[in-house]
Amino acid sequence: MDPLTLQQRAASIFETTTSLATELAQTGHPEPSFEHGLPPHLYGDAPESKAGNLKYALLQMVDELHALLTEPAQLLVPEMRLPTLSVHPLVRLGIAENFPEQGTSVAYLANSLNLRESVVRRLLKHSATHHVFYEARPDFYIHTAASRHLAQNQGMRDWVCVGAEEVLPGTLKIADALVKYPDSEEPEHCGWNLANNTTQPVFRALATSPTRAAGIANAMNWLAKNSGFSPGYLAQAFPWGPVSDSGEPFKIVDVGGSLGHISRALAAHSHPAAGKAEFIVQDLPDIVAQGTSDLLPSDLQGRVRFEAHDFFTEQPVVGADVYLLRLILHDWSDKYAVLILRALIPALKRGAKVVLNERVVPGFHQVHYLVERDAREFDMHMLGFQNARERTRDDWEGLLKEADGRFKLTAVRQPAGSFLAVVEVTWLG
Repeated sequence: MDPLTLQQRAASIFETTTSLATELAQTGHPEPSFEHGLPPHLYGDAPESKAGNLKYALLQMVDELHALLTEPAQLLVPEMRLPTLSVHPLVRLGIAENFPEQGTSVAYLANSLNLRESVVRRLLKHSATHHVFYEARPDFYIHTAASRHLAQNQGMRDWVCVGAEEVLPGTLKIADALVKYPDSEEPEHCGWNLANNTTQPVFRALATSPTRAAGIANAMNWLAKNSGFSPGYLAQAFPWGPVSDSGEPFKIVDVGGSLGHISRALAAHSHPAAGKAEFIVQDLPDIVAQGTSDLLPSDLQGRVRFEAHDFFTEQPVVGADVYLLRLILHDWSDKYAVLILRALIPALKRGAKVVLNERVVPGFHQVHYLVERDAREFDMHMLGFQNARERTRDDWEGLLKEADGRFKLTAVRQPAGSFLAVVEVTWLG
């Protein structure tokens, strides 16, 4: 593998960039700009030139540096979006998890998986260009950090399959769905439904396909545990107690909390306030049945409990201090997100907090465009997957106002490194 240090790479990039700028100036050509694009002689079909060669060399250097500084999981699934084309066949054919730790020849791997050598060779050579596996010598490959991550992590492999087989087909049908259902906010009027030829909303449709449903659940659990989704950001960004106004322990209702992994993490977190809070995890009966209190560590017994509840119906826990909705409302169009918020109202005491742990899509020039691109690509995937959406701060304020004017957005905190913001909403009563 290339032994260059970071400083050596940076020096080469600087030297090549300087050479390109000098060459453009000496030949009377403008530098590239986002407004005007590339000068014609830097286009791919232009005759070979010194400037063109420098451009390609610089692109290669920058891509290598980007790959080197990218977490292995994000090499496989860039910014946690969709997998590269090189990854999905490696998972579905069993290449990733059956790849020997010490490396392997193409012939050995093909024989062990009952695949043609020529096909295995093509797949590995392609994956090597994405830094997934490394060709140490002709027809002999060894692990990279990315491929080792893929081989050892079932949740990662499930996410690759969900991205390629569930999310991508729906995304590719967005235009068709918008033409067929131009004004609809119904979850079943989306690209995923057209791709799967069903009129049922995605999660209801998948109830008849346990294998697919389990794959999505495992993938989402894996995604939620990645560094950018760590509950540690949530624990530090909001004051979880230690006691309520009445002097009782702080009470948090984790609405749609699945198996309670966020409540467990908050309860166990070293944050002194979260350490005294009590949590009620709510979800549909078949889900909370899997997360019973019997599975809790002894120090969390009595502090985290589970309750069956459909968040479209009236909230049964009255007078809690915080109602937490983490990655819930982005699954729904505004029509249904409003219903979820309104279902909380009968239970809310004056001054209660509703904490939304969701993406807040940045506005124009608020952040680097790569950060905004990531959020807006997720917005497209939600549109294709369940006619749902990610939201800007203005969108969140508009949604809260539509639900009830007594919801007031009082703070938006975006922890450094977190994909999710902590949106604090106060019930004015």
